[in-house]
Amino acid sequence: MTDLPDFASTLAVAKGTLEAPELAECHGVACGLLCRIPDSNVSAFIDLLALLELVSEPAAGLVTALEKLLNSSRRQLADEEFSLSLWLPGDDEILEERTLALGQWCSGFLAGIGSGGDDNLVAMSDASREALADLQQIARAEVTDTTESEEDEGAFVEIVEYIRVVILTIREDLRDRKSNGYPSS
Repeated sequence: MTDLPDFASTLAVAKGTLEAPELAECHGVACGLLCRIPDSNVSAFIDLLALLELVSEPAAGLVTALEKLLNSSRRQLADEEFSLSLWLPGDDEILEERTLALGQWCSGFLAGIGSGGDDNLVAMSDASREALADLQQIARAEVTDTTESEEDEGAFVEIVEYIRVVILTIREDLRDRKSNGYPSS
């Protein structure tokens, strides 16, 4: 089963220590870390979240949810059908909140993939480096118009799908790099 923990329930378990954008960022960190080191454990994940000042000394319920998040993400990233879902607030939340969370997700992914130092990214293809640059742009984007339209909703869905494809590109590139003898971190 590759289901991610329920986003709203995990927010409740966090008991106000995380807002929705930061919770989405935690998933981005997990995915970045797992693209770089597929067998990362929950301890390394939580240590990285603490280093990034996202989560420090999480309660047992949050640790359980983060462990499920990491393991579900690992299975999704390993799936040849690429069943990765971005862990974001639900569609019933306002577009502005989901957009902010998406930017934070990208920021988290960049932190997770870059947490081993630049040597992990040296052998990446030009396509992957361009994909990382795109994620940087999305992470820096600001929400300036808070009105919502069907067109805005459609654009959001397209960006989420593009990010899924970008993560696939990077994941495959790093898999190829490891199978061609490049050291892993």
